[in-house]
Amino acid sequence: MGNLFSYPDSRIVETSYGKVQGRRLIYKGDKQVDAFQGIPFAKRPLGELRFKKPELPDIWDGIKETKKFGPRGIVGPFYHWAVDNILMGTPSEDCLYLNVFTPCWDAPKEGFPVMVFIHGGAFELGDAISYGDIGICENIVSRGVLFVTIQYRVGYMGFMTTGDSVCPGNNGLWDQTLALRWVNENIEAFGGNKNNITLLGQSAGSASVDMLHLSPHSTNLFHKVIPMAGSAYCRWASNQNMPQQCKNKAARLGVTEYGSSEEFLEKLRALPADKFGVCFMKREKEPEADFETVPLIDGDFFPESFDELRKKATPKPMMTGVTKEEGLIFMAGKKATEEHLNEIITLAVHEAKDKQKLADDLKAMYFPNGIPEDKDVLIRSMANIASDYWFNAGELEMCRKTVAAQDEPVYFYVFEHLNTKVLGFMGKQLSIKDLNTHACELFYLFKKGIFANVTPTEEDNLVMDIFSTAFTNFAKFGNPNGAAEDKSDLPVYWEPLDKQNQSRNFVFTSKDGHMNEHFFEGRTAKFVEIVDKHRA
Repeated sequence: MGNLFSYPDSRIVETSYGKVQGRRLIYKGDKQVDAFQGIPFAKRPLGELRFKKPELPDIWDGIKETKKFGPRGIVGPFYHWAVDNILMGTPSEDCLYLNVFTPCWDAPKEGFPVMVFIHGGAFELGDAISYGDIGICENIVSRGVLFVTIQYRVGYMGFMTTGDSVCPGNNGLWDQTLALRWVNENIEAFGGNKNNITLLGQSAGSASVDMLHLSPHSTNLFHKVIPMAGSAYCRWASNQNMPQQCKNKAARLGVTEYGSSEEFLEKLRALPADKFGVCFMKREKEPEADFETVPLIDGDFFPESFDELRKKATPKPMMTGVTKEEGLIFMAGKKATEEHLNEIITLAVHEAKDKQKLADDLKAMYFPNGIPEDKDVLIRSMANIASDYWFNAGELEMCRKTVAAQDEPVYFYVFEHLNTKVLGFMGKQLSIKDLNTHACELFYLFKKGIFANVTPTEEDNLVMDIFSTAFTNFAKFGNPNGAAEDKSDLPVYWEPLDKQNQSRNFVFTSKDGHMNEHFFEGRTAKFVEIVDKHRA
């Protein structure tokens, strides 16, 4: 991130709530960029507003200085409290801020296309700070796009629910929705086109993008979507047992006696905010859940099932995809043993009528000739299972059901390029060293990795240009190829999915890119078929 004191002031922009002034992060040349960081899009969710839907911000007088990121939300330690706080700042309940990175040159008549990014973190952690600022300006905004990053409440602050109308839940998704309303109301003042907003996110942010598309409260607040490794259909992305999970959390905090949901929340509001952070490495969750705090179908933000809502959601062009081996990141510490294989298989059998039969069928699919003695072959097959379970199946289901529900194009990709340095400290913990995994692609958008900051190689720069071109073309035109219908700015023409082929994908490689007619050679489709057959 840029040094707070090394950049000139930005222009002054008047929003609906007051004037803001940030920094000019690129202040030389023809493509200068202004950054407004830490703009409040809601009232501070403190006191009585804790565990409530967000409310519009108060109007302020004068010019608000927006020259640094707002505080990250309440989270538990990911690595170490001291290290986390030095790098990212102390967590705060007061976290509902967004950041606008906008070109300084003359906008097109209709305004610059707008991209709004939702961070990941399993709905338990994460922040806008992790994705930086200078890299966004250099690699995305310089291509003629206005870029916004937002924060929302995570953990129990964002996903507390009483299971009734007192606190239905999903306040983190309501935060995202209010941020989008703020963008619709104010982005023209920054030079953006409110009629051309692309919503993108990664991991839990990706699932959020899909969920915001589905909800009737948010589906009309944007026009295109880029879900990166996650969808509403990923098993980890929602949990109908959240009311019980929240009661369990309250009990661990000493709140066990209450006569109503109102009293339950009143007692929780009296506790310090930092008690509600989720420790990512030591989750305290229900046995059948993957993560501790996630959305649920609440009858409010989601008035119907995901399938029913998808049929009614406003159709939008979609660009979506995964890395080569998404699930590898969830195999830290795993070895090529039958014991660890069974642990991974167990994840996929939660909803089966006959869990052992499903486990046997999956083993027969991935190991038609029996479990191999070759440890390298075994560990790579285990990674395939983990990837299909955690991300690939949910992505494929989203693509299939979106193609069935709408005529707007859907573009599917697989990101294969790998620079092992991008993995940083995570690379040392992975069972396989020559495959990329979850979140590796983010470096090629933001010029900043979430695990490590590295100097890009020549190949990295080539991939970064192709990847970012596809993303910004999609934001501008609804087509990653560019404005022309018969040619592409990419190495080859990226064909969208259709009702006959719902798995073709563009592959981002270390050299250029190419089309593949089958998603992981049909492996993930077979996984989905087998799991669906056994679903209770």
